[in-house]
Amino acid sequence: LLGGACFSHGPYTFYKAVRISNGRVLRLGSFFLTKLWSDADLVSIGELQLLWMDSRGPNQPLASLRLYFLPENTPDGRRDTHGEVCFL
Repeated sequence: LLGGACFSHGPYTFYKAVRISNGRVLRLGSFFLTKLWSDADLVSIGELQLLWMDSRGPNQPLASLRLYFLPENTPDGRRDTHGEVCFL
């Protein structure tokens, strides 16, 4: 985690940014490509929503992500209406 804590609530301490393994810095709201399973080719877009530490746990950084998938990577698959743009 980068920088000082920006907020604390009970056992939780929140942060605004993290440095990942390749030296890249991800800030809250950053978008990035992520591979969810090492044995699959599926790639999705992740958005960093929240970074925090829980003082009751193993002192490990935690993150909340919003994941975006292509329609063909969902159970219902891509439909004719996906990608359609309508201007009125």
